[in-house]
Amino acid sequence: MLAKPKGVSSHHPEYDEYLPKWQRCSDVVDGQDAVHAAGTKYLPKLVDETDDGYKARLARSDLFNATWRTIAGLVGLAFRKEPAVVLPAGMDAYAKDITMSGVTLDSLARELVEDVLEYGRMGLLVDHPPVNVMPANKAAAEQLGLRPALKLYEAEHMINWKYAYIRSRWTLTMVVLTEEAAIPDGEFGETCETRYRVLDLEKTGDAYVYRQRVYRVNDKGEDELLEGPIYPTMNRKVLDFIPFSFVGPEGRGSCIDEPPLIDLVDANIAHYQINADYRHGLHYTALPTLFLAGVTTESGEKFYIGGNKAITAPDPNARGMFIEFTGAGLGAIAEALKTTTQQMAVLGARMIADESRHVETLGATQIKRAGEYSILASIVIAVSEALEWALTIFAQWAGMQGDVTYQINREFSPVPMDSQMLQALVGAWQSGAISEAELFNQLQVADVIDGHKTFEEHQAEVAATPAIPAPVVQQPGSLAA
Repeated sequence: MLAKPKGVSSHHPEYDEYLPKWQRCSDVVDGQDAVHAAGTKYLPKLVDETDDGYKARLARSDLFNATWRTIAGLVGLAFRKEPAVVLPAGMDAYAKDITMSGVTLDSLARELVEDVLEYGRMGLLVDHPPVNVMPANKAAAEQLGLRPALKLYEAEHMINWKYAYIRSRWTLTMVVLTEEAAIPDGEFGETCETRYRVLDLEKTGDAYVYRQRVYRVNDKGEDELLEGPIYPTMNRKVLDFIPFSFVGPEGRGSCIDEPPLIDLVDANIAHYQINADYRHGLHYTALPTLFLAGVTTESGEKFYIGGNKAITAPDPNARGMFIEFTGAGLGAIAEALKTTTQQMAVLGARMIADESRHVETLGATQIKRAGEYSILASIVIAVSEALEWALTIFAQWAGMQGDVTYQINREFSPVPMDSQMLQALVGAWQSGAISEAELFNQLQVADVIDGHKTFEEHQAEVAATPAIPAPVVQQPGSLAA
């Protein structure tokens, strides 16, 4: 049994518990190449199967990636409308490169929703380069790259963490993050080395101070400090909290949630394995095999299949035939494939389900998809909350004042509105049963009115639009003037 690592590379017990699930999710989402690279982890060897035979069977086994299709579809639903964003004056420029690596704020939000769907756990860090000498002004600071940035960390890269009660609050006191650093290797090459970024609260008397350090594990297996300790400051004051948050389907916090689509991931792996059996069976049974009875062959003699060569035999009782597979085994495997595909559709991959034979009412469809949407709604609420928290700290670190709002769309599909429903809503408004603002909201939900337009903008547009005269209805038998 291998000894668990000690020191900076130590793992939290829950990390070791959930790591296999995160890796399964990551491999399946990454697609066929990643699943093939995992080899026997997802496709075990057959009894007495040779290495060459296994490689050939692996190459014939394809992955139908229902998991990634589901994630892409759900992210598309969440971002079918642009998020509602309010930022302090001057922060829009930062939103165009929120990570200092060319990633926009909206792109980061999409990635965060996608990864929470994939892993059920992500990390969001608000970081700022250390400042040894204060620049003369904001423009000089930006030229030097001295500005805050947001960074994402996947579940597999957050290996250890600690919480404690500080001033009656459950507070993050330490988190260890792994990063890959490029190390030059000769003039043109480079190698990757794992680094460990430690964010913690250092207790100084009765106060707690935010500290950063970066380590590596050297060839002797010892922790080697490469950077730090660094004590980031905001408005010339050290921080008393770690500007890092875990993000999961239920919001920010210390609890680890199950990957939302883990059941779909496992069904996708089962589908891959069944499909591998089916392809393997087809390889050996689909092509007819020539069978010759009563034919004596000479040394080195060859038989040809096709119309270019004739096959003769001196034995008058010799005969030949093609034999074909007629068993029901492959049919059972094909049926298992179909069943697993339907199971994946139920678990979330609606875009792969064959619903052409089923006619449903709108209500039945909405009820069936309610579970799928509720998971997505929970995630977009959690991500919106986390981004608002991070952007508030970002703005303070950038020296900006003002409200911060970042709300991802929660209207995942427009509610179809026929003429009867529209007339009923307008009638309810005219009779005073609902307000004009409530009518406006319902029309926005149905995509009748632009979702980005405010109620006040709509009222101003209506007021500025000339009224259309009501049509004149002539009575039967009357003459036009």
